[in-house]
Amino acid sequence: MGRYAFVARRAISLIPLLLGILFLVMLLLSLAPGDPARMVAGPRAPEAEVARIAHELGLDQPIWERYAHYVVQILQGDFGTSFKTGQPVADQIVAQLPVTLTVAIAGVLLALLVTVPLAVLAAKRPDGPADHVIRVLGTLGIGLPTFWVAIMAIRLIALPTGWFPVAGVGDGPGQYALAMVLPSVVVAISITAPMIRSLRATMIDLHEAEFVVAARTLGFSGLALLRQFQLRNAVPPLITVTAAQAGYALFGTVVVEVAFGLPGMGQGLVVAASTRDFPLVQGYAIVFAVLVVALYLIADVINAAVDPRVRISA
Repeated sequence: MGRYAFVARRAISLIPLLLGILFLVMLLLSLAPGDPARMVAGPRAPEAEVARIAHELGLDQPIWERYAHYVVQILQGDFGTSFKTGQPVADQIVAQLPVTLTVAIAGVLLALLVTVPLAVLAAKRPDGPADHVIRVLGTLGIGLPTFWVAIMAIRLIALPTGWFPVAGVGDGPGQYALAMVLPSVVVAISITAPMIRSLRATMIDLHEAEFVVAARTLGFSGLALLRQFQLRNAVPPLITVTAAQAGYALFGTVVVEVAFGLPGMGQGLVVAASTRDFPLVQGYAIVFAVLVVALYLIADVINAAVDPRVRISA
């Protein structure tokens, strides 16, 4: 019962954060230059027509009224209607969400596959040759702009080989899978370095921990010591940093999807922001926010389940 109460308390505590993010997005949109009603009506529409459209869209109302109205809409499952397409925002998000989640999840999994062995190798001999090489590569990974890495992946891999699509997701499951490869690799490159640095530091600290020293005196060594005592205790901090980098990967998909021309939420957000499509931008913002806070909630729940030191009933 304590675990269910823990999850419920954590979920409820995130509601004010989501409401605050939504209000901030609406405030920034209202302060941005340009008139959405004018964009909908057209550049040559008379002022009376622009005023009529603004009234129909509720753009002439104070921001507090629009905010309250939108929150009520969301609670009813209605994300509004796009100014530009006239289609329900929820339908557009549902159509684009799988692409974004595929790129982000695949990128995080690739990052984990690289992080664990490299971090263990670097921590085995701190300041050794392997540690220096891995740290230099990590520094390069942090310093390289994601958009530049995506462009280089297209120019150096996709175009010369012809193995991967350079725009869109193609037709069929096979083409879709190939279209996800390079974007996922680019996302993985952007988040791997912080994960390696975090796990490396944890492994170095555990190397001299009392229980690890005691395990050595009992005859544990090599893989048995690493698996049963070091990696097991490194899991909770790794889960936390993975959740943080997964949130970064979600927002990184905005850049990656634009570079690769993927029809995901990232590219949709850029187009909606450039056309001042308020309902669509607000819908994307609330979905991204929910996904990020859900990641942290999941990380807390997993840590509570795997780490006996966490008293979830407290």
